[in-house]
Amino acid sequence: VNVDELCCKIERLKLVKELAVKYRFLHWELEFADIFADRGGFDLVLGNPPWVKVEWNEGGVLGDAEPLFVLRKFSAAKLNNLRGETLERIGLKGLYLQTFEEAEGTQNFLNGYQNYPVLKRIQSNLFKCFLPQAWMIGNKGGVSGFLHPEGVYDDPKGGQFRQAIYERLRAHFQFHNEMKLFPEVHHVTTFSVNIYGVVRTSPDFLHIANLYAPQTIYACFEHGGQGPVPGIKDESNKWNLQGHTRRILHVTKNELSLFYRLYDAEETPPLKARLPALQAQDLIDVLKKFAGYPNRLGDLQEEFLSTEMWHETNAQRDGTIRRETVF
Repeated sequence: VNVDELCCKIERLKLVKELAVKYRFLHWELEFADIFADRGGFDLVLGNPPWVKVEWNEGGVLGDAEPLFVLRKFSAAKLNNLRGETLERIGLKGLYLQTFEEAEGTQNFLNGYQNYPVLKRIQSNLFKCFLPQAWMIGNKGGVSGFLHPEGVYDDPKGGQFRQAIYERLRAHFQFHNEMKLFPEVHHVTTFSVNIYGVVRTSPDFLHIANLYAPQTIYACFEHGGQGPVPGIKDESNKWNLQGHTRRILHVTKNELSLFYRLYDAEETPPLKARLPALQAQDLIDVLKKFAGYPNRLGDLQEEFLSTEMWHETNAQRDGTIRRETVF
C-alpha cells in the first residue's frame, strides 16, 4: 500500500497521517497491510505494557514552572488562585490547554465503548487496552504473552473483561513483588505472566499462584510429584522458591463454577468468576467443602481473619490493616 500516494488523493487521510506523526499513533492495518493480507495477522505478540491510568495531571505541567504544585498539597481554592497566577506570570496557558486537550482526548478514546467494548464500566488502565489490541492483530493461530497487574482477576466490575480473558487464556502465573523483581514497584504488589491464544469454546488454562521468582515456574513443571507441597515461606522464614507439580492447577469451567459459588454474587456466570490465589491442587477439595455451606465466603468478610494473622504484608500504606484469605 502506497500511503503517501493515498494521502495526496485523500485530504482526510493526509490529516490523519499528520496527526499520527505528531501524536505517534500506529495504524496497524495500514503499517502492516502485507502481514494482514498474507498471514491474517501476527503469529506472536509480547509485551510489558505501562501500568498507569491515563488521566489529567496538571501538577505535572505546572510543576515544571512552579515546584510548589508538586511539593505541597494545596486546597482547591488555593490551587485555583495559584494556577491562574502561574499561567499568566509564565505564559504557560497555551501549553497547559494543549496538554489538557491531549489527556482528555486520550482518556475519551480509551474509555470509548466502540474502541474497547470489553473494558466497559471498568477503569481504563493502559495495560488493559493492550490485551484486546493484541487479540485483534493476532492471526487464527496467534499467541500473545503479557506481564501485567493482577487486578483484572479480582475486580468486582471486571466480569466482562475476565470472560474475554478466560476464553483465550492458556497460562496464568501470579507473582508477588516481595523480592523486588520490579524495584520501582511497591513490594506487596501482585502481577502475573499471562499467555493467550485464540478463543476456545470452553476455558482451559494452567494456573500457578504465590510465585516470587520465575525459576519456580520451571521447577513446578520439572518436579516429580514426591513430598508435600512447600508453603509460602521456607523453614528460614524466607520466601519459598521451591516448585512442586501439585502447585500447577488445571482450571476449566468446572473450577470457575466453584470459584463463583464461593466469591461472587449468585447471578454471576462462571466465566466472569474471580480467580483466587491457590497454593496447591489439594485446596480445590477444600473449596468444594466450603461451596457446600449455605453462606459464601464473601458473606463472612467480617467474621474471619487471615490465616497469616496480622503481619506487615497486610498493612496498607496508610497504616490500616487489610483482611484477606490466604489458602
